[in-house]
Amino acid sequence: MEVEEHINRECIRESMSPCSIPALLFPKKDGTMIICVDSLVIKNITIKYRYPIPRLDEMLDELYGANVFSTIDL
Repeated sequence: MEVEEHINRECIRESMSPCSIPALLFPKKDGTMIICVDSLVIKNITIKYRYPIPRLDEMLDELYGANVFSTIDL
């Protein structure tokens, strides 16, 4: 199997990262492999937004009529 060959040649190795995502390989009917990733692990450690991302049209409305802009505005 191709995956075992890569593991034996150390092209693939287990991740020690705290943000690693478990992945499984399953054989399809035609013999090729399909990867199945459990992204729930990474979702659980992701920091949630405290405030919604502002919409572009709302931001442009706030800048309407302004003559001087700071780097914060831009």
